[in-house]
Amino acid sequence: MKVKKYPIIELVVKLASRCNLNCTYCYEYNKGDESWRQASKYMSPLTATLLGKRIQEHMEEFNLDSFDIGFHGGEPLLMNPIKMQEIIDNIQREVSTKIGFGLQTNGVLINDDFIELFKKNDISISVSLDGLKESHDKNRLDHKRVESWERVITGIQKLQDKCPDNFVGILCVIDIDSNPIETFDFLASFGVDIDFLLPLQNYHDLPYWPNGDKTAYGKWYFEIYKEWIKGRNSNIDVRFLKNIITQLFGGEAIYEVMTTNPIGLLTINTNGFMEGVDTLKSTSAGTQITNLHIMHNSISDSLSHEVVKLRQSGIDQLHEKCKKCDFLYGCAGGYIPNRFSKENQFNNPSVYCDDLYWLLDNIQKDLIERTASK
Repeated sequence: MKVKKYPIIELVVKLASRCNLNCTYCYEYNKGDESWRQASKYMSPLTATLLGKRIQEHMEEFNLDSFDIGFHGGEPLLMNPIKMQEIIDNIQREVSTKIGFGLQTNGVLINDDFIELFKKNDISISVSLDGLKESHDKNRLDHKRVESWERVITGIQKLQDKCPDNFVGILCVIDIDSNPIETFDFLASFGVDIDFLLPLQNYHDLPYWPNGDKTAYGKWYFEIYKEWIKGRNSNIDVRFLKNIITQLFGGEAIYEVMTTNPIGLLTINTNGFMEGVDTLKSTSAGTQITNLHIMHNSISDSLSHEVVKLRQSGIDQLHEKCKKCDFLYGCAGGYIPNRFSKENQFNNPSVYCDDLYWLLDNIQKDLIERTASK
């Protein structure tokens, strides 16, 4: 496959390869990939310096004027704030442009020292919270099987009280048995944008559909859409739905989950190895591995690796069913991990194809009605 090379514009940088929680659905630890065992527990200052040099090199090569880093883990807050500041300083020192830093956390370890670090470095914080207590604590337990919801809420309250400008989002993996409106209202009460995520299932690890209804997730989303479009919690961006609506109106996708645009995202693990998007670990062991390392390889070297080339190939990467679909540019085959099968790798429609088609069809019908009535 000959693919035009597009720049990497964002890195997921793993600060820690371990986690203080042991979520049942975690792609990092509980979906069969064991690569975390070989990774350093924490990124070193030397690796951070090398990474900064590679970022500067890549920006100069592609004439980029901005670059973003999202700190992930494991749980990134397992790294103490003094060490984290050193990592940030070592990266930024090598880059001529101010990097946009973000961080994804489970929220349990947030304290005053981290809050000062967030404010000092203008780090945008997103917290994983799967809705109300019952839904959240189904899956998000620690290693002693102790529930985490109360600790996460305490962490969020600290962010709201002491660095509200840094707290920008909540990631919520959908509990299909939950009430979507109650979940939406609760999460919206924190006043930040929400990303409702489909569980990372695929063709050899099928989703749970209540009563076998393969449109159940579409219907769950649509309940929120109907209220949100009428003005409920209108101050909140629901990224998944906003992305669909934007593309149905012919606009550009706003993130990587459902788009035919080339993906400019790469993961750097704690050792300095480059990997495809880390959620690929949910499909099979080693799918994300490139064997490229920032000591020996430029970021641009990753653009020739199959796992990156695939995601930069636009429509060509999609299954024939997707290419012929009415919602090619609204769904774009769904998120890549959800397309995986052992037989065809990623050359499948999303395992949530029926859900997504039902949802986009009903959103489009509603938008047409609303447009016609104006």
